Amino acid sequence: MEHKKKNQGSPKYLKIIAYFAGFSGILFLTFFIGYYISLSYSSIGIILTIFLIPVLLTLNNLLVYLFMKKKGITRKHKIIISIYFSINQIFSFIIGLTIPLMESISRNNYALVMLPLLVLINYILIRRILYYMEQENTNLTNRENNNTDLELETIKRPIIEFEGKKYTYSPYSLLLLAIGAPLLALAIYFFFDWEINYWLHELVVKQTTFLLNSLFNMGVSNSYLPQGSYHWNFNIPSRGTIYFETFCTGIQAICIFAGIIFFTPHSKDRRTNRDIIWRKTKSLIISSAIFYLVNILRMVIQIYLYYIGYAWSDIHYSISAASSFIAAIIVLLLHKWIPEFIISLIWVYSLIKQKVKKNSENTKKNI
Repeated sequence: MEHKKKNQGSPKYLKIIAYFAGFSGILFLTFFIGYYISLSYSSIGIILTIFLIPVLLTLNNLLVYLFMKKKGITRKHKIIISIYFSINQIFSFIIGLTIPLMESISRNNYALVMLPLLVLINYILIRRILYYMEQENTNLTNRENNNTDLELETIKRPIIEFEGKKYTYSPYSLLLLAIGAPLLALAIYFFFDWEINYWLHELVVKQTTFLLNSLFNMGVSNSYLPQGSYHWNFNIPSRGTIYFETFCTGIQAICIFAGIIFFTPHSKDRRTNRDIIWRKTKSLIISSAIFYLVNILRMVIQIYLYYIGYAWSDIHYSISAASSFIAAIIVLLLHKWIPEFIISLIWVYSLIKQKVKKNSENTKKNI
């Protein structure tokens, strides 16, 4: 019987691999079309964009439809998944379109870093589809729920209930959070502080310059110096030069939350964990996007105030500190999508309290 079940499961996994390869192939094809169009900069390229991109988006959505066909998944979920895949594909096109326009020696590393992340998102979206499919299998869900309740009854550690879900953890997962989160944050920061990733500097500098000139008509320009400590700088009319470093990208805030999100412990309850990867991914993408946009807004405000006469020392640290309050909003978002983080801290307190109470009772018995 076991051998038969394995054989029945194999076509399912082969099908998943085939669709994953299809989505990823379209993703890379979209990137190369954007790259070619930007590189050639011709009327033929524009025609190709108008024709091929809608075709590839349609093909991508067709794959989504075929994958989710006759699975009992609601129309709303099908539309949402199609939109996510389309956004991922459009972003790959934008990356391809952007690289030939960049000046940094490391500009090609933009694709080497981002495209694997987009492929990973494709895989997570496929997992999300499978999650919707499992939701329709009520018999399987009920059986898992009963098994999970029996498993939780045997655990002698605290169990916290929140919004109908149960949370209990392994102490080792909390230790991993305490050690792994700061180490991962440092690793990501130093990765982007490496010269091969100074393409991020260029993106932030040029987007900031564009907004300054669009909003205030300041005539700001930027310079690229492949040598030295600072590869990019802003040239402010009548005020001089502002040099740009990795800390100015705002990546440090993204790193901290990436470490926390990645190492946030999973509950021992399988029902609670069923969509944890999706919730973590959504939290990471949205928090990173918010930090990135807020950082550019911060730079726009700082440079404009400097341009109209304020001293750089007066505005740089004060506005940077004020913009850090956005972290409070991110914490609220994390609690909405990943309550495991804050609940895990409460769980540690409950575990310590439980241990103290148990030791106190044992002491009284011995007396």
